Amino acid sequence: MKTVLFLDIDGVLAPKQMFDPYALEPDLKYRLAQEKNDPSIEKLPDTLVNQVYHHFDKESCALIGQLADQFDANIVLTTSWRLFFSLEQMKAILNIFDLGPYVTGMTEEGIPRYRVIQDYVMHHGIDRFVVIDDLNMMRQFPNHFVHARFRFEKEQYDNVRKLLSWQV
Repeated sequence: MKTVLFLDIDGVLAPKQMFDPYALEPDLKYRLAQEKNDPSIEKLPDTLVNQVYHHFDKESCALIGQLADQFDANIVLTTSWRLFFSLEQMKAILNIFDLGPYVTGMTEEGIPRYRVIQDYVMHHGIDRFVVIDDLNMMRQFPNHFVHARFRFEKEQYDNVRKLLSWQV
């Protein structure tokens, strides 16, 4: 039985807060592509790579990676970013924080978000999953939802672990 983490980005990996200013590093994407051994990072725009690198929460990304490792989980993206970037681009973006290899898909376009997640679950025969989002979908996904109000933190990590452990 494959485990799936349905993942939003804004408010989960990218915190809801004012960003600290940073200087654009024009060579950052080349350095990261080499460090991560992922040439697809080089194909991303400089500003995007800098934005992700400086604004995503490193701890939140690490916690998601730990969950994916511990539960042999795939990540399916539900974020609105999926409307602007291809799956390959999203893998490169998330590989800046070593999450790219876990990304196996994205939900279809559509609203409300919970409906496209429900459709994905039904059409892919998924029974072990957790939705992680800053948009509260507890009513639509009881026992399958963790609310990240501002960013994904240790408390939410523990809640995801509990939910996945109960879904055996």
